[in-house]
Amino acid sequence: MDMTTHEVEEMLSITKKTLIYYENEGLVKPARDSNNYRNYNQEDVSRIKFILLLREMDVTIEEIKQIINDKKSIRDVLENKKDMIKKQHLDLENIDERINNYIKRRKVKIAVDHVLDYGTISDRLYFYKDYLQYGQTKINYSDVKYFKLSMSSSIGLMRVLVAHMNYYVDLDVVTQHDTYSFQIMNNEVVYQMMERIKDYSIEDPLGLVDIYLNKRDMVQLNQYINRHFRKWAKEYHLDNPRESILKKE
Repeated sequence: MDMTTHEVEEMLSITKKTLIYYENEGLVKPARDSNNYRNYNQEDVSRIKFILLLREMDVTIEEIKQIINDKKSIRDVLENKKDMIKKQHLDLENIDERINNYIKRRKVKIAVDHVLDYGTISDRLYFYKDYLQYGQTKINYSDVKYFKLSMSSSIGLMRVLVAHMNYYVDLDVVTQHDTYSFQIMNNEVVYQMMERIKDYSIEDPLGLVDIYLNKRDMVQLNQYINRHFRKWAKEYHLDNPRESILKKE
C-alpha cells in the first residue's frame, strides 16, 4: 500500500524537507500520481528507515550513497566510523587533559615585595607594588576585576598514627580575560598577601581577610580555623579534605 508524504512524515517522525532532500540526493525515488503527488511504496519506506538508522550512527549522506550503490559495505563504513570515533575520543581526552591542566588550581608559595627562597615547591606567586607575578605571567592590579578567597583542608600526619588537619587559603585572581587559581601553601605569610589586596574588590564569604590580619599568632589562627572550618565546609561546599596522605588499605 502506497503512502503519501504526510503519512511517511507521521510514521517516521521525519520532516517534509528531509524527505525532499533525500530525494534530491538520489537516495529514494517515490512514484508520482496523476496530480504529481509523491507516493511512497513499501520499498521506499524501508529505504528511508535504513537511511535514518545510518544517520543515527553519524554515517554521512555520501557514505550512504556508496552503500546503496554497492561501492562500500555497511560493515566497512561502520568499522571505519568506529576507528574514527576512537581517534576522536583520544583527541578529546588530550584536549580535556590540556584544559584541566590550564584551569587547575596551582599550589604556590607567596612572597610580597621580595624574592622567596626556593624549597620543595617550585611554583611561586609574587606580590609586588603594582602587579602579581607567576612564572612568566604578569598580572597588573589595574587589570584585576576582583580577588576571590576561600579555603580547603588536607589530612596530614603529625607523627605515627596521629593525624591532623592542614588548612590552605584558595585565591582566585579574576581579570577581564582570565581567572588564575592558586592554593597558598605557606600559611604563615598569608597575612602579608591580605595586607596587599585588602583595598581591592574581594569576594570573601569566610571573612578571611579580617581573620588573617587580626590573628597573627599561628597557634591562635589554627585553633580558630579548627573551630569553624567544618561549618564553613558544609555551608560553602569547601573541599574537606581536598587531599589526604593517609593511605586506604
